[in-house]
Amino acid sequence: MASNRPELKFSDISEERGFYRRFLSLPEKTQGTLRIVDRGDYYSAVGEDAVFISENIYHTQSVLKNANLDPNTLKSFHEPTKYVTMSLQIVGTLLKTALLDMGYKIEIYDKSWKLIKNASPGNIEQVSDLMNIVVDTSIIIASIKFQFNSQEGNCTIGTSFIDTTNFKIGMLDILDNEVYSNLESFLIQLGVRECLVPDLTNNENVSAELKKITNVIDRCGAVVTFIKNSEYSNKDIESDLTKLVGDELSLALPKKHSSLALGASRALIHYLQLLSEENQIGKYDILEHSLKEFMKLDASAIKAMNLFSQGPVQPFGPSLGNQLRTANSGKVTSLFQLLNHCKTNAGSRLLNEWLKQPLTDLSEILKRHDLVDYLIDQLELRQILQTDYLLGIPDIRRLAKKLNKNGTLEDVLKVYQFSRKIPEITQAFESFLEDDSVEPKIKDLVKSEWLQPLTAHIDPLTKFQEMIETTVDLEVYEENNEYMIRVEFNEELARIRQKLDELKNDIHTIHLEAAEDLGFDPEKKLKLENHHLHGWCMRLTRTDAKELRKHKKYLELSTVKAGIYFSTKELREIAGETSTLQKEYDRQQAVLVKEIVNITLTYSPVLDRLSMVLANIDVLSAFAHVSSYAPIPYIRPTMHGFDSERRTYLKNSRHPVIEMQDDITFISNDVDLNNGSSDFLIITGPNMGGKSTYIRQVGVITLMAQIGCFVPCEEADIAVVDAILCRVGAGDSQLKGVSTFMIEMLETSSILKNATSNSLIIVDELGRGTSTYDGFGLAWAIAEHIASKIGCFALFATHFHELTSLADNLPNVKNMHVVAHIEQGDESHSNSDDITLLYKVEPGISDQSFGIHVAEVVNFPQKIIKMAKRKATELEELKENNEIIKKAKLTVDEVHQGNTQLKSILKQWVAKAREEGLDPSSITEEESQKKILELLSSITKESMELNDKFLKHVSDILL
Repeated sequence: MASNRPELKFSDISEERGFYRRFLSLPEKTQGTLRIVDRGDYYSAVGEDAVFISENIYHTQSVLKNANLDPNTLKSFHEPTKYVTMSLQIVGTLLKTALLDMGYKIEIYDKSWKLIKNASPGNIEQVSDLMNIVVDTSIIIASIKFQFNSQEGNCTIGTSFIDTTNFKIGMLDILDNEVYSNLESFLIQLGVRECLVPDLTNNENVSAELKKITNVIDRCGAVVTFIKNSEYSNKDIESDLTKLVGDELSLALPKKHSSLALGASRALIHYLQLLSEENQIGKYDILEHSLKEFMKLDASAIKAMNLFSQGPVQPFGPSLGNQLRTANSGKVTSLFQLLNHCKTNAGSRLLNEWLKQPLTDLSEILKRHDLVDYLIDQLELRQILQTDYLLGIPDIRRLAKKLNKNGTLEDVLKVYQFSRKIPEITQAFESFLEDDSVEPKIKDLVKSEWLQPLTAHIDPLTKFQEMIETTVDLEVYEENNEYMIRVEFNEELARIRQKLDELKNDIHTIHLEAAEDLGFDPEKKLKLENHHLHGWCMRLTRTDAKELRKHKKYLELSTVKAGIYFSTKELREIAGETSTLQKEYDRQQAVLVKEIVNITLTYSPVLDRLSMVLANIDVLSAFAHVSSYAPIPYIRPTMHGFDSERRTYLKNSRHPVIEMQDDITFISNDVDLNNGSSDFLIITGPNMGGKSTYIRQVGVITLMAQIGCFVPCEEADIAVVDAILCRVGAGDSQLKGVSTFMIEMLETSSILKNATSNSLIIVDELGRGTSTYDGFGLAWAIAEHIASKIGCFALFATHFHELTSLADNLPNVKNMHVVAHIEQGDESHSNSDDITLLYKVEPGISDQSFGIHVAEVVNFPQKIIKMAKRKATELEELKENNEIIKKAKLTVDEVHQGNTQLKSILKQWVAKAREEGLDPSSITEEESQKKILELLSSITKESMELNDKFLKHVSDILL
């Protein structure tokens, strides 16, 4: 890679040093920003940006070079400033990695260090042509403005969000609690990549709440961008939105949305500079979004259920379609990878959206299940759709974007090919709907969801097709893959085309005459080429050039490695005239192409709606494919709404992602959650035994059912949930000063504020980040609150075995455990026990964690294993003794005093035995029992004489 890098070029040393001086004079950049320089045919970066690129893109520091700074400037630096150069291809990789994977912002300068472009994770428009990638998720940027109500303890948040690639804009007012769980749901449901926040960092009254808000945004994988508070005014916002949407909205906007949401919208529009670009005016649609329409997911749930591949920083969706196009492209590590058998880019984006927005409306869920069921039964139809039609569908969103910027005839013809497929797809559906075995209800559903929306747009597209067939030369396109306007469409174009054809005939004639004159084959030896500098000319290899010099009429033009370019006086005149006419032809055609592109753009709403219908078909076809070809085919779940009896029963359920791993035979398990009798499951058992997998797969299966997919079970009754809230293993966030335990408490607090009786809570090992007693106390209190007050479905995996006694207090708590078989060792095996993890979850309690056994499995040193067993035994005995003392209700002083008396009795007893000459090695069993009884009698007598409660308690235990 490094050997193909372009070199940094300057005309002289003074220019180079001036370049670096200007770089060093730039204002300090914000953290998380990269600066690169566009130098025409290549790019460069200087200083820490160069180091970042070498480490993250080239993965070697050998690409770094020392910048040629003048001596005076160099004195202020401890080490030489580095630079790196990049080709256009490398810059595309850098932009994708930095913007979409790592959440950086980008500034692009010209060689005079004048800012010409900037981009951020939520605003890639200015650099999208450089990235040249297919993005499998919408790029959403949001803005918020908030108002605190200290008396009621809540916060009103006005939000606005924009999808510039899809021309959607929306506003939403959120009433939130002190942990901002509704804001978290909003950010996750939309997959927001960047969020604008008013800069109130210097306002002491709101700084604490502002920090909490920014932490929530950061936890959701979005980049926080602070904007001046003055940008959030409502000035001219109604007219600005009216321009963007193209409708008379100004009177309705204040009635539908608060001043907070409108202010957030104004800040967002100005940040994106939408009104400065003509191609944005009148293109947007107002999008209505409701948090209640979809299942709530917290950031921890996204990670816990592996919805998306875990990227370098954030987990909210893939960036490169060709990396995640199919589950067969590599190891399946996420639910998105597993389900993404989509054949279109629009389908992949829709799947990404559905995974973050599971439905809560039972009727809509059942519609999707019916359609998947239909596609599973109609295997031939599904294969035709996926291989013959969907595979060739272009990305209409990208096409519309290109047509808006600098559309070409090639882009128009892609739209034309797309329009011709629609009637074919409708005919395929119509023919399969004639099958009498299909239920009338399903036929009606297929017609209303797919067939009618497709058919309704055939007539408008017919007019579009007629326009293309009248204006574009489709024969030339099909024969030579050239994009040309039909000459019959314009008289001037026809005249120029005719003259060009005549000149080209003359050129070919000259070529043939030269071949005959020089004695070379015109197809193999003497080449006719349209050179980028010389125009039409001929070329011979350098070895054949000696024959050329025998004829004075041939004019040598240039000599290169490929050979010698030459011409004749007549050919040069014709080439010049051809070039002039070709430029005129291109100019004339460009005017006509622009008109055709503008007409094509008027069909964008129709094309967009068709694309969404086909994306819906694509995703549900992918669901049918995955359900059919899973290691064990998935089954259709029976769904129950909020108003029905709450029960989720999964027979032989499996984790869909883990069962796809190589060399794994997945052990299935039953799950039975019943409202009021077993809605809170406490799962205990050994480490590595499958507790985490078990509780996560319940969440994954529930989510799969609510996005419309079939599920990996033998039987499935699933109650629709309004939220999946998780508290799983967390790591320190040391850069932000947040510990493991603090993250755990923040996430748990959000769960308790957000959960309803219709939610699903998944908790894995709560209370590990603090002392055992504090951890257990918190785990007990939280579990009891969920089980007794919230009453929703909950799965609680824990190593606090004492927590299982909660089932004795609450009727809806049920204990489950992961089964492990322990085989006792013998002396030849150092008294070690062998553990076999069975990965089965059964009712009951596991009375130990098997942590030391697991350490043996991974071959810990035997010395450490023995020490661990000894210390564990000591702690168990200490714990038992403490329990005995607690039951005796003795004070600390009584225990201490009693211990002193007991030691005195033991010393007296030992001294007396020695006086009597007792030999321990020769004492009989009868004599030893007699002596022990004497000791016990002494203890009993002493306890009565001194009225010592501790000695009396010891005496009662021993006797």
